[in-house]
Amino acid sequence: MFLSQLQPGQRIRVIQQFQTFDKNRIEAGDEFTFCSYQYFPYDDGFTFQFEEGIIRLSGNNPDNCLVLANFSAYFELLSDI
Repeated sequence: MFLSQLQPGQRIRVIQQFQTFDKNRIEAGDEFTFCSYQYFPYDDGFTFQFEEGIIRLSGNNPDNCLVLANFSAYFELLSDI
């Protein structure tokens, strides 16, 4: 599951702790309801908006979704819409 494939309203659970682009630590077990995502070329990062907050992940090419593939292993899909 790539984060870019999430639809608004789907829930995910973090299965491996990681640090975001802005140095925040996301803990295993955290659950989020997905809202949307956006790529910001000026700071080379993806921002994922969840009902519970924002996760910013670094990236280097939105076309090949490299960062999305790398980070997909950190999440599991909990439910559909």
